[in-house]
Amino acid sequence: MQSRNRLLARAEKAARKGDVPSKRAGVSTVTTLVENKKAQLLVITHDADSSELVVFQPALCHETGVPYCIIKGKARLGRLVHRKTSTTVAFTQVNSEDKGALAKLVEAIWRHWGGNVLGPKSVALMPKLEKVKAKELTTKLG
Repeated sequence: MQSRNRLLARAEKAARKGDVPSKRAGVSTVTTLVENKKAQLLVITHDADSSELVVFQPALCHETGVPYCIIKGKARLGRLVHRKTSTTVAFTQVNSEDKGALAKLVEAIWRHWGGNVLGPKSVALMPKLEKVKAKELTTKLG
């Protein structure tokens, strides 16, 4: 009878642990979540102890399509995950009523790469190319 009660207590305890955390901290955990595209938003601090650990994460996020933002203060981010400090936090699950707010936040922070902005060399080359095209057009027509 005692062993049965003990096993039932252990099973109930294991059933309560089934709750999946909505935010995960730590560089290695966050990197795994981003690589597997399980993170919905990545938050990085600007003052990480060793910047080598977090310097690759924006490029990784860009490669996998996970939105990220950089905030000020690792202590503020640590409060979010109930630790003293934290360098990165990934949000994995968001409540259905908060998905709209997350979408607005992601839209505000998402950086659009390749906005059709030309560099100085390309800008200088454009008039020359237009002259060549115009000259070819006149020779074909006339």
